[in-house]
Amino acid sequence: MYEKRMLGLDDADRIVDAIIAHSKVEKGPPLSIAVADYRGDLIKFIRMDGASWNTLRMAQVKAYSAAKLRRDTSAIADATKQLKAQMSDWTDPDVTSIGGGVCVLDKQASARSVIGAVGVSGFPQAEVDEEYARLGIEALG
Repeated sequence: MYEKRMLGLDDADRIVDAIIAHSKVEKGPPLSIAVADYRGDLIKFIRMDGASWNTLRMAQVKAYSAAKLRRDTSAIADATKQLKAQMSDWTDPDVTSIGGGVCVLDKQASARSVIGAVGVSGFPQAEVDEEYARLGIEALG
């Protein structure tokens, strides 16, 4: 029998709450945050008051891309270069290589297993979006 652990709504709530709390303490820009399951299907999405309109879709696409391709979005561009491919070769118009999409790994599995992903959008630097996504994932323990 095949069994797969995956993120649920309670997990998504903890991730999002941790990111929002940290953002408020740091007085960062308003963010959009998406949490997806291992297939890239949206579990939870929030847009903080005042978040830019373009962060809405970008957070969702970042989470989707990380889950679907089983790698953080910041690594997708490198993988594409190594394969001598174009982004269009992924055959999915919703895939992005902009950083800020981070895989959630099953720490109980013996082999690397992606159980979901988090996408954050709102900072001018994708590295900071990624940092916030990782901070949210850490809230899972």
